[in-house]
Amino acid sequence: MSHAMPSAVISLVAMLNEDNEVLLLKRKSDVHCPNVWSFPGGKLEEDEMPLQTALRELKEETGVKGKLWRHIGKYNHQYDDRLLSFLFFFCRYDKNTIIQAESAYMWCKLEQLSNLTMPAANQKLVQMLQDCKKEGLLPQEKNA
Repeated sequence: MSHAMPSAVISLVAMLNEDNEVLLLKRKSDVHCPNVWSFPGGKLEEDEMPLQTALRELKEETGVKGKLWRHIGKYNHQYDDRLLSFLFFFCRYDKNTIIQAESAYMWCKLEQLSNLTMPAANQKLVQMLQDCKKEGLLPQEKNA
C-alpha cells in the first residue's frame, strides 16, 4: 500500500522564552500548508545532521541561535501528497538576541497552541511539547 510519494525529513524547532512561550512563524502564502502558524524549521540538506538543520533553519528564519538544545522526538505524518518525517527539537531563546523573522511571528503559551490553525502534522508535535512540559522536561536555565 506504499505508493512512492515525495518524502522529506524536516527538522523543526520549538524555541521557548523564559515564560515557556514558544516562537511561531507565519508560513508564506506560496508553500505547503500556506498562511498558518508553524514552528521554525525546514528540510535536511545533503550531508547535514538533523540538529545542524535545526540550527541553520532557526538562524535563517529568525536570525537567532538558541541555546540549551534538546531533541524532543520524531514523528512521521502522511499528507495526501507527501510523507514527511519530522525531527523535533527544543531550545531556549537567548534574550540577548533580537528576532529578525522574515515573516510575521509571535510567542504563544504552550497551553494555547491547540487553539491555533497549524499544519495537520503539528498537532502531534504540539502534544509532544505539552507532554514535555507536564513531565518537567523543558530545558531549564541553570539559575531558574
